[in-house]
Amino acid sequence: MKRSNNLEKKTRNLENTRKQILKVAFENFFKNGFQATSMDDLVHHTALTKGAFYHQFQSKNELGYAVIDEVIKPLILERWVTPLENYENPVIGILELMQKNIGNTKPELLKYGCPLNNFTQELSVVNKGFKLRLQTALDLWVLNINKQLIRAKRSGFLKKEINTKEAALFVVMSHEGIYGFLKGTGNKKQFNILYKVMKTYLKSISNPF
Repeated sequence: MKRSNNLEKKTRNLENTRKQILKVAFENFFKNGFQATSMDDLVHHTALTKGAFYHQFQSKNELGYAVIDEVIKPLILERWVTPLENYENPVIGILELMQKNIGNTKPELLKYGCPLNNFTQELSVVNKGFKLRLQTALDLWVLNINKQLIRAKRSGFLKKEINTKEAALFVVMSHEGIYGFLKGTGNKKQFNILYKVMKTYLKSISNPF
């Protein structure tokens, strides 16, 4: 029994260490870029020994893959998809989440852009492993927005002739484009213009709401 408890404790410690590393890595990759961040930087920020750190991740690429799979993908669902389940009309939810997650973001954070977009711009043409995982993350986002738009269409909120997959792709790519535009210009006031464009588009594919 004691051996079993010790094993469970060790497993929890390893899981907590992994989560700690992923959190620190995500924050540093997001703010400083993947290639500008060294493993030594991350070891320093986690305050772990090199042995404990490298026991979890033997290379920076392996760590980067895990950040996409275990941090960014769940974050996409948490911020952009799961909350839509609470809306009778997901189209309204898409607009409100856009305002909440982009429009209401503090300028000092918005200047860093979108984690997924940053990774895509920096790494998708450099490493096939990253390209595959980033494409999978984008596909996950589009797939789930499409599911919500299908629900909206079945409930009569979207026009019958609308191709929901194309609309979902447009929504996701617009979000990524808005992040990139605001990161590049540093002018948050322009969000209101971009928001109005998205609102006009969503109204054009919807029945009156």
